[in-house]
Amino acid sequence: MPWEVIATVTVALIVLLLISGVPVAASLGLVGIMTAYIFIGRMGVLEYASWSVGTNFVLIAIPLFIFMGQLLLRSGLSKSLYDGSAALLGGIPGGLLHSNIISCAIFAAISGSSVATAATIGTVAIPELEKRGYEHRMVLGSLAAGGTLGILIPPSIALIIYGAMCEQPVGTLFIAGIVPGIILTLLFLGYIVARVMMRPQLAPPFEKIPLKRRVLSIIGMWPIALTIVIVLGGIYLGVMTPTEAAAVGAFTALVFTLAYRQLNWSVLRMCLRETVKTAAMLIFLVIGATLVTASLTYLRVTDNAVTWTTSLAVSPLAILILIYLLYLFFGCFMDGVSLEVVTLPVVFPIIAGLGFDPIWFGIALVILIEMAMLTPPVGLNVYVIHGLCPKYPLTEVFIGIIPFFFMMAIFLTILTAFPIIATWLPSTMRG
Repeated sequence: MPWEVIATVTVALIVLLLISGVPVAASLGLVGIMTAYIFIGRMGVLEYASWSVGTNFVLIAIPLFIFMGQLLLRSGLSKSLYDGSAALLGGIPGGLLHSNIISCAIFAAISGSSVATAATIGTVAIPELEKRGYEHRMVLGSLAAGGTLGILIPPSIALIIYGAMCEQPVGTLFIAGIVPGIILTLLFLGYIVARVMMRPQLAPPFEKIPLKRRVLSIIGMWPIALTIVIVLGGIYLGVMTPTEAAAVGAFTALVFTLAYRQLNWSVLRMCLRETVKTAAMLIFLVIGATLVTASLTYLRVTDNAVTWTTSLAVSPLAILILIYLLYLFFGCFMDGVSLEVVTLPVVFPIIAGLGFDPIWFGIALVILIEMAMLTPPVGLNVYVIHGLCPKYPLTEVFIGIIPFFFMMAIFLTILTAFPIIATWLPSTMRG
C-alpha cells in the first residue's frame, strides 16, 4: 500500500480519537496497535517498542526531577526565592514585575514544569503585587509568560522526552537550553523596563529595602542556587549523567526539606502521589508515541516522507518555517507535551534529513511549545494564572501575555538565524 495512504489513515485516526475526547496517550497507543495489526499483520514490533521505552535509562530522570521539584515546593523555599528576587531587582523600573520573571526562571530550573512554576510563583506574587497597586494585565501576563521558562531552562521534562524519542543526549540538550533561557529571560525583563518607563503608572515606585534585609533575602536563595549548581554543574563537567544528576538533585531537595523542618509523612505522601501521577502520564504518552513511530518506521513511511520532503523544489528554510507555523497552529488545540510526542515521529526525521542540527532544533521546539502554552483556547499557563486570580476575565490574562508572546517569536527568529546561540555552550562540555 502507498505510504501516503498509510500516513493519511494514521493521522486521520489520531485526529478522530483526539476530537472524540480520548486521552492523548490512549489515542496514540490505539493507533499504533491498529496500524501494526492492519498494515503489518503482526504485533512483535510493538512489543519491542514498548519494552525499549520501559527500560530506557534516560526516562528515569523524569520522576526524579518531578520529585525534586515537589520537595522544594513543599519546603517553602518558593517564598524565599521570590523575596530574594525582589531584593535583587526591585529597584529597576518595573519593580516586583521583574521578580515574577526571575523567580519563574530560577524555579523553572529546579521543577522542570511550566505549570508548576506558574502556579507556585503566582501564589506568592499575585497577592503581593495587587496589594501594591501593579497593573493587573502586566502582573498576570508576566507570570504566565515567566512560567513557560520551565520547559526551556534545564532540567526540562520536554527536553528529556525529546532526547529519549529522538535519541539525542539529554545532558547536551540541558546545557544547550541555558543560554537561550537566559536571553529569553532578559528579553522579558527588557520589555518590562521599556514599558514601565513609557507608562510609569503601570508599576508603583519600589519601596527601598534596608541593606541588612536585602542581604538576608538574597542569602535565603542559596538552597535553590546550590541545587541548580549541583545538577547542571555535574552534567556540564561530565561528572554525572542527567539521570544521576536527577537522583542527586532529588536527594539534595530531600535534605533541604528536612533541614527546613517541612518534611512529614503527609508531605512525603503528597510529593510521591504527585510524582507518580505526573510521571505515569508522561511515560504513557511516550509509550503511545513510540508505538506509532515503530509502526510507521517498519512500514518505511517516515523514510519515504523524508525523501519526498527533501526532493521538493523549495529551500530547507521554507520547510522549517512551515513546520513552525504548523506547531503554532496545532498548539492552539493541544498541550505542549502532547504536541511534542504526537509530531516528533514525523517531524524529526524531516528535520534531520534537511540537515538541521538536532540539538538546536530541540531548543527551537521547546520555544514553540512555550508559545503554544500561551495561545487560546488551550493555553495551560493562562488557565493556571486565571485560576489563581479568577476575579479578572480570562481575556485579561490573554491580553497580558501578547507582548511576551511576541518576545518569544522574536527570539525564535534570532535563534533560527544564529543556531550557535544554542550549540556553543554544549560544544564546551567535558565528558
